[in-house]
Amino acid sequence: MNGTETSGRALIAYDRLSGKEIWASGDYQAGYASPILATLGGVRQVILFDGVGVGGYDAATGKELWRSPEWTNEFDINIAQPIILPDDSIFLSSGYGTGCILLDVKKSGPSWSVTTRWTAVNKFKLKFNTGVCRDGFVYGLDEGILACLDLATGKVRWKSGRYKYGQVLLTENVLLVVSEDGDVALVDVSPTGSREIAKFHAIDGKTWNHPVISGNRLFVRNSEEAACFDLGTRTAPMANSTQDAPRRF
Repeated sequence: MNGTETSGRALIAYDRLSGKEIWASGDYQAGYASPILATLGGVRQVILFDGVGVGGYDAATGKELWRSPEWTNEFDINIAQPIILPDDSIFLSSGYGTGCILLDVKKSGPSWSVTTRWTAVNKFKLKFNTGVCRDGFVYGLDEGILACLDLATGKVRWKSGRYKYGQVLLTENVLLVVSEDGDVALVDVSPTGSREIAKFHAIDGKTWNHPVISGNRLFVRNSEEAACFDLGTRTAPMANSTQDAPRRF
């Protein structure tokens, strides 16, 4: 759980059955990203992207293990979820003209270190729309425009397709994009470009909420309505036509 105050309560752990507070830790302003349970350097920990940077906390005790250099924006409101990679590196991105950064987190004996592999200032800015990673590339909405970033170099490969401040979800073979206007699109993406292969209007009103796929059903919602769609056999039927929308429940 994210805390709203500092003084050792930036991150708080509770017993899920009794509601008893187990530990509290961190003297940092809260952001909007959710804590992530992960294992780095062989240590099970909670990764928290708060308002001014990212840190790792021992999952059992709450002890702060490591802390990144300051990474924030003019409002101190980091929002997009960090992406934790298999090599114990962490990708961060912020909007409001900030950009993105790739950090290497290493453990040597009892000590931890955090170093910056690269920084891309004012590039690939995920304001509150979390990106997805596939085969060494991150795809996401850079201030509302779908873009691809090369994790090896920190360079943007391409930007194409305006979906405003929607959300993206990686399915088995394509990227599912829910636009701010309530449209759902399936987009074939690769490091060389993107191709929209299907699209339909799902719900009305400003749509900032993240979509969910469970089995063959897609769930979308905003402050006005929610809807569930039958995608058939995963996304294949929808991908075969730009005219026929999935069946709505």
